Amino acid sequence: MLADARVCDARAYGLVGDGVTNDQPALAALVDMLGAGYAADRRPRVIYCPPGEYAIHDVGTVWRSGVSLIGAGPGLTRFRLANPGDPTSPTPLAYFTASQHGASRENHIADVTFAGFEIDGSGVHLPDYNWLGKGLGLQYVLRGRFRDLYIHDTVATGFGCDFLQDSFVESVLVVRCGRMDNGHEWGGAGIGIGIGGWGDSERLTIANCTAIGNGTNGIFLELQHPQWTRPRGIRIVACHAEGNHFGISDWGADGLIVSACTMTGNLAAGYDVSGRGTVGVAGRGGLVTGCVVDGNVRDGMSIGDTPGPYHVRGNRISGNGGYGFRTHDLVGSGTTAYGIVLDGNDIWGNGLDGVYLDSPLHHSAVVGNRVWDNGRRRAGGARGGGATVRYAP
Repeated sequence: MLADARVCDARAYGLVGDGVTNDQPALAALVDMLGAGYAADRRPRVIYCPPGEYAIHDVGTVWRSGVSLIGAGPGLTRFRLANPGDPTSPTPLAYFTASQHGASRENHIADVTFAGFEIDGSGVHLPDYNWLGKGLGLQYVLRGRFRDLYIHDTVATGFGCDFLQDSFVESVLVVRCGRMDNGHEWGGAGIGIGIGGWGDSERLTIANCTAIGNGTNGIFLELQHPQWTRPRGIRIVACHAEGNHFGISDWGADGLIVSACTMTGNLAAGYDVSGRGTVGVAGRGGLVTGCVVDGNVRDGMSIGDTPGPYHVRGNRISGNGGYGFRTHDLVGSGTTAYGIVLDGNDIWGNGLDGVYLDSPLHHSAVVGNRVWDNGRRRAGGARGGGATVRYAP
């Protein structure tokens, strides 16, 4: 124990941290012990992991309410995930899910903090993609704090936690997560958060996070059931998404606020609103403001499948390979959007049209934008191929 009897030094409870010894059994036993203590007196406990490399082999740890995991900082405290004894196990660090453990509003995880450590998923090797191959995979979390984490090289989503109520995700760096995702699987993101489980209000802030080179989305929100209400109360602030398939995506929120973010160098779109998620429901009522959406390979901002409204104000949308701002029917839903507002943006240097409206709109407005020097893709079409590559005009 440390000075506070509710703060446990992991080394005193069997964790070794030498990078060789499997520390998962000792971690699981400690989580169960402290979880039982929290259940008895409702006083949260903390596991402190000093600097070291903690090997987590073959099975994840089922987490408990009231148990926090704190390290000395990314690079100092590192959890290395691997499955040498079970080549079919996705092996997350911590998980608690509806399908595996009966997670629900009534059976949730409460009062937990995960902070100050690194998760290295490069040691997990599976025969096929498995969406459970996450770094963290908790569902139905109340009063959760996730901060100062570095998660990289996981099979599926790095930070894949769903239904976060009164929770914060801060200063999380996710790199090369979803490394087995071919772009069409579930998950495979840097930060992927399922929403809707708490009803029409999920109070969640995602701030100061960075997502680089992840398989599908850098950061995305996805409604998890087609009959659920799109939840309000979610904010994405001061985040950076670069080199992902999509930068930041709204696949089912209501009134999502995205501000002061940068979305650069992503492959399909910097910002995406669509029904591409598993239940085919796009976000609505969102506000994107004060962002830089630059240098994405295709479109800067892609808005589709939403019934509206959606407001895009005061952003720089520049240097994208396709359209700067585009509305279109992405999944063939036939949805007519109303209240799409494009106001006061600086839209320039994009390969195709600066603004391209290719779907039915009602009561919408394009006002006060500075649109200039677009349509830079002037070369003629070409067609060709080779042993492994085909391309069209």
